[in-house]
Parts: sequence; C-alpha cells; structure tokens
Amino acid sequence: MKTQLITINGKNNTLVFNKPGRYVVYFFNIAGTVSCTITVEKVELYMIGLYDLKKKGKFQIYTEQIHKAPNSFSDLFVSSITREGSSFSYSGLIRIEKNAQLSHSYQKNNNLILSEDAFVDSRPILEIMANDVFCTHGSTSGPLSATQLQYLQMKGLSKKEATQLSIEGFKQQVYDKLTSLGIKQYDKHS
Repeated sequence: MKTQLITINGKNNTLVFNKPGRYVVYFFNIAGTVSCTITVEKVELYMIGLYDLKKKGKFQIYTEQIHKAPNSFSDLFVSSITREGSSFSYSGLIRIEKNAQLSHSYQKNNNLILSEDAFVDSRPILEIMANDVFCTHGSTSGPLSATQLQYLQMKGLSKKEATQLSIEGFKQQVYDKLTSLGIKQYDKHS
C-alpha cells in the first residue's frame, strides 16, 4: 500500500479522510489544531509531530482523531524537547463514534524536559461510544536518564556529547517511525 504524506505547516488544520488508504500527517513546531476525521473504512492514519523548543519558545497543540467509520485505524505519536524556559502544552482527543466498530486508535506523547525552567503539560483524552474497539493512550515526561548519560560517559563521551547523543536519539524515534511507514523524504529539523 502506498503511503501518502501530508505535511502540516499552518495554525489550524482540518483533514477529512474519505478514501481508503494509508496516510501520514507530519508536523514540526506548530501551534493550533490538527483535526483528522475518518469517514470511510480501511483508512490507516498516522499523525506524527516533533517539537524542539528553545529560548522561551511556547507551543500549544490540540489534536483530534475522530473515527466515524468502522474498521479504521489511527496512531498518533508526538514528541517534544523543552529547554531554556520553553513550554509545550499538548491536548489530544481520540473519539470513536458509535458506528465506528472494530476501529483501532492509539495516542502517545513523549516529552523530554532538559531544564528546570521548561514546562510541559500533556492531556490525552478518550471518548469511546462504540463497544467493539481497541483504543489506548499514554504520556511520558521527564529529564534525560542519568544512568544513560553516565553509561555514555563511561564509553568515552563527554557529558555534553552524551547529552547531545541522547537528544538526537530521542528525535530519531520520530524519524524512524516515518521511515518505517515508507516516508523517505521529509524535513529533518536540527
């Protein structure tokens, strides 16, 4: 199945998926809303976002995965890196309508907090009106692992190099997800 990439750059985005297929919606450092509604069966939707925030950057993002048709699939993966007084607020809704039986939906938000003056707020939300679905969500927020940094330093890296390598590894999860979906060309933000 060919994957169609949709890159989001604007503030408020409403997308309706009314043809079966595999879609990837990708966004980087945007604020506002990304709303995706699935209206037909056999839609496979991936929403992937990356935020790399510095110098008091502030972003609020709200996402929607709305399933109106049965036998549909959505998977959201949003990662943020906050530092230097930046803040990231994420709120995301998965809504499975009564007629959307046998739908599967996932939502994951991972946040890396690199300084004490950085702020993260993550609020995943589920609204499930159907009774034969599979739906999960989760969120993690925290600093780099001290054990991981120590391990890298024991392998000969400086603390700065170990920190940078760990941050790049965190970002790489997003890039690996895009690659695994067959997306070969996308903006890799540094």
